[in-house]
Amino acid sequence: MIRTLTVAAFAFVAFTPVARAQIVVIDPANLTQTVMIAERTWQHYQELQRQYSTILRMSRNLGNMEGYRIPTIPIASHDPTRWEYGRAWIQALNSGDPTGAGYLATAVPLMRPTTTPARLSAAARRLLERQYATVEIADSVASLAGHQVAQTRGYSARLQGAVQALEGDVLNGLLRYHEMTAILDKIAAGELLGRRQDMAANQLLSHALEQLLARSKRQRDTEAATMNMQLTSWRDGRAANEAFVAGTGDALRTWRQP
Repeated sequence: MIRTLTVAAFAFVAFTPVARAQIVVIDPANLTQTVMIAERTWQHYQELQRQYSTILRMSRNLGNMEGYRIPTIPIASHDPTRWEYGRAWIQALNSGDPTGAGYLATAVPLMRPTTTPARLSAAARRLLERQYATVEIADSVASLAGHQVAQTRGYSARLQGAVQALEGDVLNGLLRYHEMTAILDKIAAGELLGRRQDMAANQLLSHALEQLLARSKRQRDTEAATMNMQLTSWRDGRAANEAFVAGTGDALRTWRQP
């Protein structure tokens, strides 16, 4: 038995390849940079853990947040059944009036200028067209503004529903609603809702500005017509007075008792 083991050991030594020493090559600069990256990664990971722990501690210390729940403001709308003659546009202010039919059904109709005098001068015709344009502009602005008010009224209801859903998530007592990702999502949702509300408010402000512009044009046209009448009277007043006196004198001289 001993002889067998001795032969086996000799055979293993005889056929084992000769071990050769291997030299490990190390770049000190790369090793230092790798160590620094690992240290910064570990520090950043620890900082994230501390922040996450702080957020969890703050969320647990808030307690019951039901006291922060705010009741919604009901969106007012018109009651068309209370009114008889303005019902068409009142209903349009609730449901919308894209064609302006509701507005035109309650406004005094404007006649088309088809029976103008044949001897009307070009300047007088342009003046009539611009006066007519003032009424058309006022009609267009008013009808579109009424339609936009109705659209905003319906859009506000949808915004209110989204705000209530976000409020429910913010005030929810479950921990999964207050994890870091959930908190960031709620912040993003709140910003999105804020921008939507700003867009709706800006649309209403733009239509209010259009109303002011149409009113300003109407006032300007009225003042311009008054000024033109004054200038015309100054320019032609003396000739008109002389013509009136001459015509009156001729009438008196040529008058005979019937």
